Amino acid sequence: MASQFYEVERIVASRKKGTKLEYLVLWTDYPKEQASWVRHKDVTPALLRSFVNPTPSIRVVLDCVSVFMHHVGSSLSAGTIRRNQLRIDMPSDVFRFLFDGKGKSVGQGYKEYELCEFDDKYFTNDWYASYDANGDGCAIDFPLRMKSSVSWSRSQRFMKNKELVKKIYFERVYIYVVKNVSSMCIYLFVNDVVQ
Repeated sequence: MASQFYEVERIVASRKKGTKLEYLVLWTDYPKEQASWVRHKDVTPALLRSFVNPTPSIRVVLDCVSVFMHHVGSSLSAGTIRRNQLRIDMPSDVFRFLFDGKGKSVGQGYKEYELCEFDDKYFTNDWYASYDANGDGCAIDFPLRMKSSVSWSRSQRFMKNKELVKKIYFERVYIYVVKNVSSMCIYLFVNDVVQ
C-alpha cells in the first residue's frame, strides 16, 4: 500500500502535548478545518526554519498591515481603544515576520512594543494617530502591548445532513494600550459630543 503525501502550506502554531512538541499544519489546497497537529519528528528541518523565520509574501504583509492600521485608526476615532482590548485577525507568520526579536516580554505571552519597533517600510508615519477635518485628534502613547494567538471556534456542530463541521482556528493579534491615549483625544471626543 502506497503512502500518501500532502504538501504543507505553512506551520500555524506549536504546542507541547505532555513532553512532546507538535505543530499545527495548514495543508496546501485544504481548508482550515483540515489543519492538523503533527509531531515534531514528522516535520522537516526546512519547514521548521520557515516557521521560526517566516517569509510571507510582501503582498500578504502589506494587506495585513493595512488592516492593522485601519483597525487601530478606527478605534482611536471611536475612542474604544482606550477602554477595550483590540482584536485583529492576522496570520501568525506575518506577526512573527514583523515583530520577532522585538518588544519586551511582560507575561502571559504579551510583549510591549515601542513606536520605533514598527518598521516604516510597512507602517505609515502616522498610523498610530487619528485626526478630524480640523487637524485635531489623538494618538497612542507608546508602548503598545500585543500578542499573537491562535484560538479555536467554540464547538463542533452538525449540518442538516448530520455531517460534522469541524472546529477551525483563528489567528489573531490582541492589542492593549498600556498608557493613556494622548490628551489631544479628549478634545476630539468632547468636541464630537458638543457638536
